[in-house]
Amino acid sequence: MNDKGILFSGLPESGKTTFLAALWYYVFNAVDEGEFECDSLENSELEYLNLISRNWASCNSVIRTNQSKIEHVNIKLVNKVTGSSMILNIPDISGETFKTQFTDREWDEEFDNLLQNVHGILLFIDPRDVKNKPRFIYHENQNFKYFGEDMINTTSEQPWTEDLVPSQVKLVDFLQMVDFNTPDVLRKISVVISCWDLTDGKEDPEIWCKNELPLLHQYLTTNKDLFKVKYFGVSSQGGDYENSNIKDSLLSKDALERIKIVEGSEISNNILSPILWITNEDTD
Repeated sequence: MNDKGILFSGLPESGKTTFLAALWYYVFNAVDEGEFECDSLENSELEYLNLISRNWASCNSVIRTNQSKIEHVNIKLVNKVTGSSMILNIPDISGETFKTQFTDREWDEEFDNLLQNVHGILLFIDPRDVKNKPRFIYHENQNFKYFGEDMINTTSEQPWTEDLVPSQVKLVDFLQMVDFNTPDVLRKISVVISCWDLTDGKEDPEIWCKNELPLLHQYLTTNKDLFKVKYFGVSSQGGDYENSNIKDSLLSKDALERIKIVEGSEISNNILSPILWITNEDTD
């Protein structure tokens, strides 16, 4: 039996908990799909998983129960063909903890210990995050051309706060800290672009990341000796639950049909794909 540690990480509201809720529903209900099925639980927080999965299936917002706690989830998967099994150890780091690590420039002993046993990372990105949008010098010059000095902030300098930092800077900083604390370890990273249904969906997920988060994409591209990377567009929710018409439409479907995973040119509902790419030692 293989024991694989997969770290879920990302900023607040980047889709980690919704993904986990849909994943839990998928492994128990997609019995006729995919190559794996869920066998038994190994010290999992069953109550937590069932709660978020029920909320997800009924199109209710999936809310993390504890914003400061690391949720440890262990899922045992069995290959339907070979009978081989593996246990996914999934520490789900809250977005608030992620922000605190960036601000305080440190992480606690619990996080440091779990990082030693992590084989790969699911790095979650919210395409709605306005702080992910790059600001180009050309655009700033055009603004100055049209608005002149009125666009210049003439008030006193603002004190530095974490809120002023672009989101992709925080993501790169996190990956640099991972490398600093665990050097000489080649890790796989599945970059999960959540809410893929809210993008135009015309681009390959990697191209989207290259255009929308150039700093992150450049860092990952130029550090292939540290990280192997694959990009996934993921729609775990299927639509906006706040819109009653969309919610009614989603509820009329099989819940599994709401899941959409874009991997290059391939589209499926196998939400295990970003994880299986990490655990498959034969993949690049």
